[in-house]
Amino acid sequence: MKKYIIMVGLVLVLALVALPAAAITWGEPDSQHTNVGAMIVDYPEWGLVPRCSGTLIHPQVFLTAGHCVFGFAANEAWVTFDQDGYHPTNLVEVVEVVPHPNFPGPSSNRYDVGALVLAEPILDIEPATLPELGFLDQLLADGALKERGQKAKFTLVGYGATLDWPPPDIYYEDQRQFAQSEYRALLKSWLRLSQNQATGDGGTCYGDSGGPAFWTEEDGSEVLVGVTSWGDMQCVASGFNYRVDIPDTLDFIADVIASLD
Repeated sequence: MKKYIIMVGLVLVLALVALPAAAITWGEPDSQHTNVGAMIVDYPEWGLVPRCSGTLIHPQVFLTAGHCVFGFAANEAWVTFDQDGYHPTNLVEVVEVVPHPNFPGPSSNRYDVGALVLAEPILDIEPATLPELGFLDQLLADGALKERGQKAKFTLVGYGATLDWPPPDIYYEDQRQFAQSEYRALLKSWLRLSQNQATGDGGTCYGDSGGPAFWTEEDGSEVLVGVTSWGDMQCVASGFNYRVDIPDTLDFIADVIASLD
């Protein structure tokens, strides 16, 4: 319990100084998204604990947020795909930490994406499907994000905090969870989603940073379209996801993968 109190205090301090906030609220335990994992960091005060979430997009590449990896060295981080991020039994070694070269950018485009390069390929987990360039723009043009007065839902996955009502009673389970979040707006670099429980939405909170926002196709397959970046301090209103379908992200991913050859 002491660990959780200290971590919540740290989280609130970080939020007050306007660092990116990110978590899964009003969600459910997740056993389906096995390619979503946690970035594990060895903190002197707490030991090995999840710092952020992320997604396997290549057998050796773990995609997460830029603010999750910025300032860390490879020997300071690991990745686990265990559902329990606080008691992981399988830790994957990291050999390179790669924030986007332009991170941190302005609020309009923070380039908030990064990658952890893994020591060995993960061959027993299928990487997430990446979108084509302009994927979300095409969905918007086709009316799929706002169809017949209904707004589309996206699936968010992560290991972050959850809430007791009324907020801001934020606590950590460090378990992989998922929630559905409703479309609100598409910006040049951001996908904005609702995480208002009153409208039936869940969302992200502290520790879910770097985790995926998935779009579900008609056949049930999922496409990774966003990376959890920031939201309101109490995790009850809006979540902002850095778009994966823009050149800044897709070119970054291509460069990281090319560096493995």
